[in-house]
This record gives sequence, structure tokens and C-alpha cells, in this order.
Amino acid sequence: MDELRVLSSKLERELKARIDELNAEISRYPGPIARCDAQLGGLLEERSRLTHLAEALREFEASPEIFREPA
Repeated sequence: MDELRVLSSKLERELKARIDELNAEISRYPGPIARCDAQLGGLLEERSRLTHLAEALREFEASPEIFREPA
């Protein structure tokens, strides 16, 4: 169980670091920004996926009973 918490914390840190990298890259993106720009669209999609994954991980960690393997 402790190993699961350690792995969860590590994943959360890695997700946050990548989201921060994406935010920095998106903020430096030259304007005016065209929504049809494939590279920008890819960055926005990746950030969205990672943000949703981070939210799901926080919900999992906050659940009253973390996954237990069957006896």
C-alpha cells in the first residue's frame, strides 16, 4: 500500500512538471494564435489530457479506500 502511495506521488510530480513545461511553451507561442495551428493544437490537447489525468489521480488518492488486492 505504501508503494502505491509512493508511485502515485511520483506520478503526480511528473505530471505537474510536464504540465508546467507545456504551459511555459504555450505561453511563448507566437501570436496571433490560429486555432488551426497543428502544433499548438497538439500542445493544448496534451495539456488537457495530462490535466485530466492529474485530476483523476487526485480523486483516486482522496478516495476513502485505496485499491486493495483481493485476499
